[in-house]
Amino acid sequence: MVAATAEFESAVAVALQQTQTAKSTQASKPTETPIATHAAIHTSQPTQTATDVPTLTDSATAAPAVTPAKVENKPTSGVDTMDDTPTVTPSSTPTGVVAENTPVHCRDLFPDAVEVSAQDYLKNLEESWFRVRENDTYSYVESSGSVARNGPFATWHYEMAVQDVSRAFPEQFGSLTFGDLTVEWQDYLDYAQATCEAYAGVGTMRSMQIALDKLLHLRTNWTGHASHWEAFEYVDTGPSIIDSPSPPGLEHYNKYITGGGVIIVGGAAVPDEALLAAREAVVFMTSARPEFREILKRNEVRISLFGPEGDSSVLPEYPDSNEPGGFSMGMTDVSMTANAAWLCYPGNWDIGGNPVIHELAHTINHVVFEEINEVFFYERVYDLALDAINNGIYIPGEQYLGEGVQSDISNHMGEYWANSVEGYIMNRPGFKYSHDTRDWISENDPQLYELITRYYPTDEWEYCPGVEEQKDLFGPDHPYSQP
Repeated sequence: MVAATAEFESAVAVALQQTQTAKSTQASKPTETPIATHAAIHTSQPTQTATDVPTLTDSATAAPAVTPAKVENKPTSGVDTMDDTPTVTPSSTPTGVVAENTPVHCRDLFPDAVEVSAQDYLKNLEESWFRVRENDTYSYVESSGSVARNGPFATWHYEMAVQDVSRAFPEQFGSLTFGDLTVEWQDYLDYAQATCEAYAGVGTMRSMQIALDKLLHLRTNWTGHASHWEAFEYVDTGPSIIDSPSPPGLEHYNKYITGGGVIIVGGAAVPDEALLAAREAVVFMTSARPEFREILKRNEVRISLFGPEGDSSVLPEYPDSNEPGGFSMGMTDVSMTANAAWLCYPGNWDIGGNPVIHELAHTINHVVFEEINEVFFYERVYDLALDAINNGIYIPGEQYLGEGVQSDISNHMGEYWANSVEGYIMNRPGFKYSHDTRDWISENDPQLYELITRYYPTDEWEYCPGVEEQKDLFGPDHPYSQP
């Protein structure tokens, strides 16, 4: 199993080494395989003078009071910082469901922004985006050049966008040729407005990033990019499966349940028991930090179950993805996925890893930790991973990396956290190659145990009740095979 963004990371790495990659015009529903954008070759184009900066409504309404704060610590976005660059702090990050229909006027927030040529504006914005993507402060870089990417990229992209919108806006244009891209004025308005709303506390970093990707055609020719799909409504279902309120194009999903701030959906072939087992795991995983549930909910985190036959390509969002187990959700992805056949519940006694637990651990990293700028985690996790690998106590399991991709230590670094959280949550001996129980992790990797328990519950929970009675599934030396 592998994080969803693994497909992006290899593509982005190529894009960062090249100056131009051909790009086709984006359709409303993509059919291409995932590739990243390029560093565009820019040409001078005539532009018109803008008379307005983006606004949500015709009449300006006072936005919530926001005081620009100095950027502290590292210049996280990789952009040259100003003394009074607006930035978000944990206290100004939204903590509940985002307000709806709250008018925000960018000019009120950033009255000192100046008009610049559209070509220069887009060039600077694209270069800033790539500088953020190249920020390897918390990443692990293998000698071969492969990278296990890690860090609060959502926060860094948000800070970059606030700097951008607060400083300048482009001359007005209709459709603009930018390198080999066609950029639409409405896409710029959507991006700037989403940034202003996030800054004012009535929008999300996720919405801002999706709009930015769409503006610059960044990663949007992957079918799983959130810009191509309408989000599911969040309905509090309790432990009951209901008919899915599926948006257009997602009618494949007819089963729906929610829990722990996460939407879980499946098609007709997915057993009800799989949705219920997935929900139980999500609710338990988020029980120690209930504030995470609100973050997951407002960022529209969804688990798309597939199986029990086939792979992720059976899902409408991922026709070109052949992941057998599942993958996680990054901040601009439409969902995470998991194979229902790999879950453990009565009648489906699976004694291996659980893709819902594993990929949700990745997703909480990509969505929650990135949004709250959880530097405490990023400063520690890869040092712990490297120590565990070098000391021979971490044994990675099988990992699907795509055809022709060779595994190396960078892949193991990226999976160390999710595999260990998976083992900690399941707490079943032998279900993982290493880090399979709480006691084992506590005794053999105690610093990791402390890090896991910072975010995940220490309460007792029985994963897959009754599996220990299925003695024919275990070898003669397994604890569950003993009298």
